[in-house]
Amino acid sequence: MPAKRDMDSTTGGKLLRLFLRLMADRNRHFQTELAVWLNCSKQTIMRLMREIEGVVGDRLKTDLEDRRRWYQLCPDSRMPLGLDCEELRFLQICRDLACSYLPSQVQRRVDDSLFRLAMQLADTSATQIGGEHAARFAFFSKGRIDYTPHFEHIDLLIRAREEGRVCRILYKAAGRREEKEHRFVVGRMICMNGAIYALGSDLENDDLTVRHMVSLAVHRILEVRLTDHFSTLAVPEPSPGMFGLPWHEPRHFRVRFAPGKVADYVRERIWADEQRLEDLPDGGVLLEITTCSEPELHAWVRSFGDSAELLDAETPAQGEKTDELQAEDSL
Repeated sequence: MPAKRDMDSTTGGKLLRLFLRLMADRNRHFQTELAVWLNCSKQTIMRLMREIEGVVGDRLKTDLEDRRRWYQLCPDSRMPLGLDCEELRFLQICRDLACSYLPSQVQRRVDDSLFRLAMQLADTSATQIGGEHAARFAFFSKGRIDYTPHFEHIDLLIRAREEGRVCRILYKAAGRREEKEHRFVVGRMICMNGAIYALGSDLENDDLTVRHMVSLAVHRILEVRLTDHFSTLAVPEPSPGMFGLPWHEPRHFRVRFAPGKVADYVRERIWADEQRLEDLPDGGVLLEITTCSEPELHAWVRSFGDSAELLDAETPAQGEKTDELQAEDSL
């Protein structure tokens, strides 16, 4: 009897991995490639396939293509989630991209779910969750917020949004000593500049009348209580392609950036869906941008010091009524 190629594997383990792979991917699997994948001989693959055929019957298809033996499992239906190994890798990338915002409780559950899916798909490379080569992306941030202690508040806000319930929020804005209670209808959770915000409607005491739109920084929320009141108010949908949080109607601005690193930095990025970049003769750049967040734009321009200048702005006409959004704090 020839020696085993993989001394650490068992016949049962190989059979299970082979069956899971056939279940996960309904394409044809060539005998030679399966032998390399399981680190065994082609005769072992044939023997394992006979075992599987004895259970699934004629749902296991086999034939020759260019004198190469292939196998294909045609089950009655795909896996309940309909995932394959490539889709699992996309989910891992999404996990890596969102990692800086996820509370530790959520990260652990996501990692456990990915690991279980990887085991079901028999994808040994994807089962290295948490290992040295697991993460495809890594983000290095300055002043990252730990949302682990805020997990319960995030969960309640999402529930309030899904169920259309009015909630009471106890909130302490930056620079203020006293807390403030908001009667709040959640419209959308927003991520910006490393922070999570709840955007929605601030209500009057009757829980029916909108006082104004408001954005609340999640890490400054002290308490969230769901009420038995339900709201059918239509909260305006923010545009992710707009510069900053939505605070007012769209306005147009022009900003000039000095030549050098600052101009290069601005050229390399998309700041809003509605923008235009113009190269200047001195090597600088002129940015024309439409935004609903004038205060944030002013703060952003000031952050460049003497290298940026706000030239002019399109402001509301005198006496024009605007629907301003009250930003409790945007930093």
